[in-house]
Amino acid sequence: MKSILIKATPFLIVFFTINFFVYKTSPFYKQESKYSNRIDSIINSKPKVVFLGDSHSESIKLLNLSENIGNLAFGADGIKEMYIKTLILKKYNPELKYVFISTEPQMFNNSISSNSTFLNKYLLKLNNSKEIYNKSKLNLITEKIPLLNDNYLRYFLNNIYSIIRNGGNKSDNNTSIKWTDISSSEKEKIASSTGITDHNGIMTRDEDLEIYKKLVNNLKLRNVKVIGVRFPVNEHYLKQCNKEDLDKVNLFINELNLDQNLDYSLSLNSATYFENEDHLNKTGMEELSKLIYKDTGIDLNK
Repeated sequence: MKSILIKATPFLIVFFTINFFVYKTSPFYKQESKYSNRIDSIINSKPKVVFLGDSHSESIKLLNLSENIGNLAFGADGIKEMYIKTLILKKYNPELKYVFISTEPQMFNNSISSNSTFLNKYLLKLNNSKEIYNKSKLNLITEKIPLLNDNYLRYFLNNIYSIIRNGGNKSDNNTSIKWTDISSSEKEKIASSTGITDHNGIMTRDEDLEIYKKLVNNLKLRNVKVIGVRFPVNEHYLKQCNKEDLDKVNLFINELNLDQNLDYSLSLNSATYFENEDHLNKTGMEELSKLIYKDTGIDLNK
């Protein structure tokens, strides 16, 4: 046994050195730090209004947000991540009054979010962690090691594939061209391409639908007002969600009996309001905040 340990020691040293280096330098784990910092700031500030969703809803960060507004939306978040954040809010924020939840069709696609890893430290403090991701406490702990983390490995392999696909360039999206400077035909091409990717497999994950229902019901049981919201996007992006799928999403949302259901998908048409095909810029977000205030009486700005 002793000889085995002696022989294994160099390999273990290399293994943990690689993992330490990856953890300290990888953009994946730098993203984890941003993710945790945002959650921790909400835990500490206990805002009365919170936004949940993906990068579309996250765009409220462009505003000078009121101290009563909390931004828990994050790029690539899915329904499970939204749900876990409501459990965190339940544990730490008894003052919560309103929650805006994304009802956009791409939230109901068949993708799996790698952001689940970023929630592990919070899941360790919740009783029903295995119910959500089917991960034991041991799984949650070992995922801290990058080379034992499926989400990190998937991220790493996707990056390698992207580099190979782009002929050695790190990204094919590295451009400083403003959305307003892109031709109409190119805008349509870009928006359509992204829309096809984002609207794949809509309403096909029954487990996610049940979790979404539970998310809404749990908030209602706490007398928290639940407001559905769809952020503005380019029309060609939204068109890639076929009518049948969109109708399914709308029927599902309507049956939840939300306190309000706000659809701003095509409310802002000018390219001057957009950073890209499906995200608002600061000007667009300021315009949207006026619409939200008009419809809800909730002022997002200081």
